[in-house]
Amino acid sequence: MKQTHRAAVVAGAVLLLAGCSSAPTAGVAGLGGGPGSIKIQAGADEIPALQQVAETYTTDTGVEVEFVQREINAQAISNFISQSPTGQAPDIIVSPHDNLGQLAANGVVAPVEMGERAQEFTENARDAVVYNGVSYGVPYAIENVALLRNNELTTEGPATFDELRAIGHRLMEERGIEYPFTVSQSPEAGDPYHLYALQTSFGAEVFERTEEGEYTNNLTMGGEDGHEFARYLQELGETGDLQTSMTPDIAKESFLNGQSPFHMGGPWELTDVEATGMDVSVLPVPPAGDEQARPFVGVQAFFVNANAPNPVAAQDFAANYLTRPESQTAMYESTGRPPASQVAVERMEGDPLRSSYAEIAETGLPMPAIPEMGAVWSFWGTTENAIVNGRGNPVELWDRMIDNIEGQI
Repeated sequence: MKQTHRAAVVAGAVLLLAGCSSAPTAGVAGLGGGPGSIKIQAGADEIPALQQVAETYTTDTGVEVEFVQREINAQAISNFISQSPTGQAPDIIVSPHDNLGQLAANGVVAPVEMGERAQEFTENARDAVVYNGVSYGVPYAIENVALLRNNELTTEGPATFDELRAIGHRLMEERGIEYPFTVSQSPEAGDPYHLYALQTSFGAEVFERTEEGEYTNNLTMGGEDGHEFARYLQELGETGDLQTSMTPDIAKESFLNGQSPFHMGGPWELTDVEATGMDVSVLPVPPAGDEQARPFVGVQAFFVNANAPNPVAAQDFAANYLTRPESQTAMYESTGRPPASQVAVERMEGDPLRSSYAEIAETGLPMPAIPEMGAVWSFWGTTENAIVNGRGNPVELWDRMIDNIEGQI
C-alpha cells in the first residue's frame, strides 16, 4: 500500500473512532479487513497492565494483541523511525512525549483523537501529546521533580529556596548531617532538568509558548531573567550547596541515609524511599526567584504507527481502551508512575506520595517536544556546571550559551 493511501486510511479511522471514544467498539477493528492482530512495543513494567487491557479488547473485538518487550531509548526511537515506512515497526509504541517532535517530523506517528475522554486527562498531559496543533497520543503517566522532605529531620515547609537552604545549614550544625539538600547532577553534562524549577522561578523558561501552550523555537531563557538565575547558580556553587560531583546515586543515597533533610527528585525514586521505611512528605520545590517554581513535566504516552499494519485496530485500542480510567489505573499499579488521567488520580487510595506528585505536576510545564530542544541540552548542562564550578563570569557564560544554542537552532 502506498504511504499516501495508508495515511488516508488512518485519517479516516481517526474520524470514525473519535465519535465512538466513550464506549466499547466491538467489531470496529474488523473494518481493517478482518480482526487480525496488533503489536505493541513496551517496557517490562508496562506490559502486565497492557495484557489486562488486551484481554478485554480481544474479547470485544477478536483482535489479538502481541507484545514486544523493549525499553525505550534513542536507539529504539531511531529503529521505529526507520522501520515504520517498511511495515516492520509495531502498531503502537510507548514513549516519553519529548520524542514526539522527532516522530511527527518524520511522519511515523498518526493523529489520535481521545474524544470525550480527553477531558478526563490533566491539561499538561493533553498538551504534551500535541504537536503543531494535532493530538498524536494517549498519555498514561506524568512525572516531575518535587521536593522530598525527611520528616524525621524536619517538618518545616520552606516558602523559598533560601529558607530551605537555611533550614538545611542549621540541621548540618545541630545534627551533623552532610548536606542542606541533595539533587542529581552530572560532573560531565550537568543536569538542567532537575534544576529547571529553580530556573523558572526567575521567569527564564527555555522556549516561548503560544496562548495554546505549544512551544515555539524562540529561545526565551536569555536576558535579565536568565542572568539572575546564572548569578544564583554561582552563589549555590560558592557556598557548596550545589555540587556538580553529586551524581544521581550519591544524591539519592545521601538522602536515604539521613544526610540531607531535602531531596529534589522524581516519583521514580519513591520505591527506594519506601523500601527504607522513611517518613517523608512530597512538597513543591520552593522558588529561588520571585515567580512560581515550575518543574518540567514528562509524560509517558502511547503513539500509533502512521504505517501500522492494522491501523484501524491500533486506533481503536488506543482511543477507546487505553483512555479508560480502569486502564490508566492498571498502568499506574503496574509501573508505579502517577497517572495522566485525573479520574485515575482521584481513584488512588493509600498512596499520598504519588498523589502529591500528580498534584504538583499540574503546576509544571511539559518538556518541550520540538526538535529544536535537541540543540539545547548539551550547551545548557555544561554551562550550568561551569557557573557552579566558578569557571568564569556567570552572565558572560550564560550569554555565550544562548548564542551557541541559537546558532545551532
